This record gives sequence, C-alpha cells and structure tokens, in this order.
Amino acid sequence: MIVDLNELAGQFARALLTVDAVYHTIRHPNEPFYEHTGDRLTPKAGFLFAIRGHTTFAFNGTSYEMSPGTVVHGGKQMELRIAPSADEFEFFLIHYTPNYKQLAAEAELPTDYMQTHFALEPGEHPKLIERLRQLHQASRTPGNLAAIRTKELFHGILHELFAYSRNRLHSESGSSIEQAIAYIQDHFMEPLTVGEMAARYGMEAKPFAYLFTKFVGISPIDYLIHHRMKRAEELLTTSRCTIGEIAVSVGYGDAHYFSRLYKKHTGLSPTEFRSLTR
Repeated sequence: MIVDLNELAGQFARALLTVDAVYHTIRHPNEPFYEHTGDRLTPKAGFLFAIRGHTTFAFNGTSYEMSPGTVVHGGKQMELRIAPSADEFEFFLIHYTPNYKQLAAEAELPTDYMQTHFALEPGEHPKLIERLRQLHQASRTPGNLAAIRTKELFHGILHELFAYSRNRLHSESGSSIEQAIAYIQDHFMEPLTVGEMAARYGMEAKPFAYLFTKFVGISPIDYLIHHRMKRAEELLTTSRCTIGEIAVSVGYGDAHYFSRLYKKHTGLSPTEFRSLTR
C-alpha cells in the first residue's frame, strides 16, 4: 500500500501509546519462526526493524521482503507467516498498544495505520540502530524513570523512522518530480491530466500524485492550476488580451469557467483584478 507519511506521522503524534515490549532477536538459518495463524493471530500492533539478514514476512497474505534498512508494521489480530531464512536474521520488534477509544473517535481517518500493515524504507542508519538498542535496554529496566525513558526513545525512533523514510523517498523520486514540474511549466496551456503526466515517467496516476504531493506540498492538479493563475495574472497586467483570449492561452476553453476558477483562487474576478492594475 502507499503510505502517506505526513498522515502517518500525524496519527502517531496524536495517539496515546503504550510500549508493551521490545525484543531483540537473532534467528539462525532455517530456524522456524513462531507464526500467527488461525485463532493465534498477532496479539499486539508492532514495528519490526530488520538489522541483518533476509527473510519474508507476510501479513494477511501480503508479503514483505525484509532486509537491513526495511521496517514493516503490522496491526493487532493479523495473520503472520514468516519464510525460513537461509542466513541469520537479526531484528528488533516493538509491540505497542494505542488508545483504541481515541482511535474510535477518529473513525473518519482515510487509513488507520495502527490497525493495518505496511512497509517503510528508511535505509540503514547506525543512529537508529543505537536508539533501538537503548530502547530495548530501557524497556527491560524497572522503575518509573525507565518507563519515561522508554516512551521518549520510542517517539524518537518513530520520528527518525518517518524522517529517514521521507528523505529517502524524496531523493529517489526528486528527479522525476522536478522533471514533471518543468513539464507543467512548459505545457500548462495544454489539457494535462495526472494520468498523462504519470505515464511520462513510467508511473501509475495514484503513486505519481502521492510522490508529487509529498515533494511539492500540493497535488499535481493544484500545482497546474496555481501556475495557470500566475500566468493569467501576468497577462491581465501586461497585455490587452480579452478575458476569453487569456483563458484559452492558459488552458481553459470556457471563459466563464476560467473566471470562476480565478476568483476562487485569488478572491477577485479577472475583470476586477485588471481594473486594480490599470
């Protein structure tokens, strides 16, 4: 699934969370894993951080290839199957419990990430691994101060996980999105669609729109409209073209639709804006 990192971070920022347990495990080659199937589904939501080795985890039938730098999340009461590994597999597992009453109050969430499965690719970072080791130690230390330290470390790990994942996503997708921005600026007067733009860069419309929004801050269509409105503003200020001619020059065949859209985005109709600049 496509993970909206901004929404994901927001949900964890708002949530009341309890860290239940932290495990540091090394599985030997072909050593069987304890699987959660049938009436023994996963008891807690959790994050699994791959540190060394390779294997495959499958949540509710969806497989995730686990290798260093990969993190997978699974929700409570899910089926989990784990493939045998030909080499040692080292990982940290953090079990946590969200406040389910609070989640119920946010029933309008587009995706409740705490109750689903997904993967993130933050890459390998020694700082993150060291924080995981500190969390593991703090979680096993009795006392209230250690409990506070455990919460602090868990939220710090989440921050780094989401930030590293976002930065990696931006670096890998940045070139294509920068090209898409340049294409919009050169072809804004044409009837562009998200599907057409995505196809130019070998992507489907939904992943392209997601990456564009994460990189730029607004959707491709909103960026296109914004650029058209800025170009229309220039023409209204510097040319004697009619409103209809300006509408066509920025990609709108219907002058009335263009006027409504211009007023929606600027607060003034094209005619009102032009009268203020003359």
